[in-house]
Amino acid sequence: MRTKIALALGLVALVAFVSAQAAERVHADIPFPFIVGKQTFPAGQYQIVKGDKEDLIQIQSMKKGPAADILVITRLGSEIHTTPNDSHIVFDKVGDAYYLSELWLPGEDGYLLHVTKEQHTHRTVNSPR
Repeated sequence: MRTKIALALGLVALVAFVSAQAAERVHADIPFPFIVGKQTFPAGQYQIVKGDKEDLIQIQSMKKGPAADILVITRLGSEIHTTPNDSHIVFDKVGDAYYLSELWLPGEDGYLLHVTKEQHTHRTVNSPR
């Protein structure tokens, strides 16, 4: 009986651990073309995934289309959330070009994905959970 209880508790702990390590997914409708690295993505619906690796973010078109892995430059220590349930995707706008720059998830520090040295403005796309 003790073995069954220990096995059940171990299984519960394993499920909790795997759930905690599960990927954080953000779905966003981005209304303009944008650039990730050297690749241009068309306007459309995207899934952005923060997996269990803290230094890698993935972006994938919800339709058959472009995808990319993005290395995280650093974490950003202040929160810009308008509500605790929204994710925010920040783009640096240089001229007519938008560069994927930051990802903010509820309850977490942000992820810096790109640094723009030129004079630029920001455009934010909110993604409710």
